[in-house]
Amino acid sequence: MPLEYGRLDLAREIDTIDGGKSTEIVFFRPNARAMIDAFNDPRQSGKTNKIVGACCKAVNGGTDFVGFKVGQLEGADAAELMAMIASITDQADDIAVGSGDGITEPLVYDLRYPIELARADGEESETIRQVQFVARKLGDISEFLDSSGGTQEFFAFMRAFATFVGTRLPMSESIVGAMDFLDYLVIKNKIMGKLTSAQGRWKRTSTS
Repeated sequence: MPLEYGRLDLAREIDTIDGGKSTEIVFFRPNARAMIDAFNDPRQSGKTNKIVGACCKAVNGGTDFVGFKVGQLEGADAAELMAMIASITDQADDIAVGSGDGITEPLVYDLRYPIELARADGEESETIRQVQFVARKLGDISEFLDSSGGTQEFFAFMRAFATFVGTRLPMSESIVGAMDFLDYLVIKNKIMGKLTSAQGRWKRTSTS
């Protein structure tokens, strides 16, 4: 079960898919996969439907979480749920990334929400707590360059520049997609640019 982030008392009662009624919504922490899918929908209504559908359940009977049809929410209630996403974004702005520049020494980022991976063989689950980033030569990042601005950009960046610390697990899309939305934001907004974008280090030498 995902971690709970917040709850909302609804302005108007809604129907749940099991035939019940609910006046409260629980908002679970979204993962990177859900948010990437939502943000890549060109329609605001599509974004809202995908976010609410992936992260929210109606509370039925105090402890039971039940699905519901997003379209029946009052507009103001949907706006409150979107405000929860905005509050996570605000948190990301205050998080400092780890030491290291990724060039002379690896940049190591401590995940705020470690990724818990259950094992199919019944053995103890594995936990990923750190991600390491290292600069790559242009010839090694063709996949990332070709995906720039597209749906796969973040996943391509992680495959090209990142490795998990303390494990041999591959940088797979399924594991990256399970990353908490807050960690996704920090990496995308504060680390990706350090290794892939101009930082203003060039100097103009021509006077004309």
